[in-house]
Amino acid sequence: MLFNSLLFVFGFLPVVLIGFWILLRLSLRWVLIPYLVCISLLFYGVWNPAYILLLVGSVVVNYLIGLRIASEANRDRSTGLTLTLGVLVNLLLLGYYKYTGFFIEVTNDVLGLSNDIPRIILPLAISFYTFQQIAWLIDVSRREVKPEGIGRYTTFVIFFPQLIAGPIVHYRELIPQFFGRRFGRYWTANIVVGLVIFSIGLFKKAVIADSAALYSSPIFDAVHGGQNVGLGLGWTAAMCYTIQLYFDFSGYSDMAIGLARMFFIKLPPNFHSPLRATSIADYWRRWHMTLQRFIAGYMFQPLALPLARFAATKGLGRWPSFWVTLALPTLFIFIAVGFWHGAGMTFIVFGLMHGIYLTINEAWRLHYKKRRKKDPPRLVHNSAYWLLTLVAVAFANVMFRAESVSDAVNIWFGMVQIHQVVGFAQVLPYTLSECVSKPLVLILLSSFLIFLCPNTQQIMGRYSPVFDWADWKSVAPSFFKFQFRLTVGWALVFGVVLFLGIAFISRGQTEFIYFNF
Repeated sequence: MLFNSLLFVFGFLPVVLIGFWILLRLSLRWVLIPYLVCISLLFYGVWNPAYILLLVGSVVVNYLIGLRIASEANRDRSTGLTLTLGVLVNLLLLGYYKYTGFFIEVTNDVLGLSNDIPRIILPLAISFYTFQQIAWLIDVSRREVKPEGIGRYTTFVIFFPQLIAGPIVHYRELIPQFFGRRFGRYWTANIVVGLVIFSIGLFKKAVIADSAALYSSPIFDAVHGGQNVGLGLGWTAAMCYTIQLYFDFSGYSDMAIGLARMFFIKLPPNFHSPLRATSIADYWRRWHMTLQRFIAGYMFQPLALPLARFAATKGLGRWPSFWVTLALPTLFIFIAVGFWHGAGMTFIVFGLMHGIYLTINEAWRLHYKKRRKKDPPRLVHNSAYWLLTLVAVAFANVMFRAESVSDAVNIWFGMVQIHQVVGFAQVLPYTLSECVSKPLVLILLSSFLIFLCPNTQQIMGRYSPVFDWADWKSVAPSFFKFQFRLTVGWALVFGVVLFLGIAFISRGQTEFIYFNF
């Protein structure tokens, strides 16, 4: 079931909220956890009931492994073997469903074989709940959390607002909120704040992201069909898809956060104006923030620390140490992150590109570290850094969207072909003038929202919209500043926003891009 569907907006959500409200009014709090588990399973099962068993089985197995790890930790025994087993079980399950076909296809191509490629349906959300459970197992081994019952753990994994595509939450962020003193209080305020955040997300997805897809998708499809592009259409494809991806994922994150807030839960921020970033490192700090947190805490740190000890033992100099302790782990991890997004060479190359970007970013920062302290970057420098970051992201997004590496390269060539401005406009579903005018209007309006207006968290900042909002409220301030208040005027504004979001669903509901991962 999609958040941006009429069935969800007018059917599932109101019924679930009414049931939740009735339980609170009757003081049946002990029923709330089973209730949320049941509605989350129902929400998931609408997609494919058969995979409910896989989800439940994954939850039960991971909880049992977590119990074993906790038992070993309490007896001061090594948890390494059990933890390794738990991580491998999760990765093998993910690998079977997501990568079996890819590896068979690669083997066939390399060895000249003709093995049949099985049609394995990718279970919805498997990439996200796999990472979330791996993080929990590691936290248990570090004694940062303890198993507190299968009911609480199940709620942590399958709480439906964050189940499908994140945010990837920590157990210690989510579960204590269900049992805190504020849970169930201020019903009206939480419903209103959650509904406003949800409305903004729906508007982003249905009105902006899906509109951008109308201009980016035909170009990518035509390139895949063998056409070539010129400068205008190359950049139209790159920028419209960047806008589509930005508002699609931002919209989903808002809707997930808004839905959770309706149930008195604050999810961590997952998206904080990344296209305002002045470096790739800052971009990743603000794009898919909970994935970046997972990368830093559960992938980079375990890999980089042994390499740092090796570099120190060998007495490596500044740059050899940089390559061993930072560059190699970064490249390896971002190739893995690209592969996590999808089983295809385009995703691997996408990850490699961002790994290279980050390596260059850190090398530049290391080289100019002392100079930047004496002479901080000025506005002109930061503007140049921002533009360079935006262009780098746009080029990588072409690879992310393209059907093949060769398609992406074709569009890249078009983006730098000054002598061929438009290209194959005759194959697109709009006229030559529309090839420039309509996408340009969309790009300009979207840029106004992205670069000058406050993001959703900043608009709702008065009501602490996300978990640990204090850590982010001063980051990336917008040029225009305005905040939502519980007034009639603001209610009318966001009533229009919600109406437009629902109205644009009538064009046809489309999946969120990250639903495919």
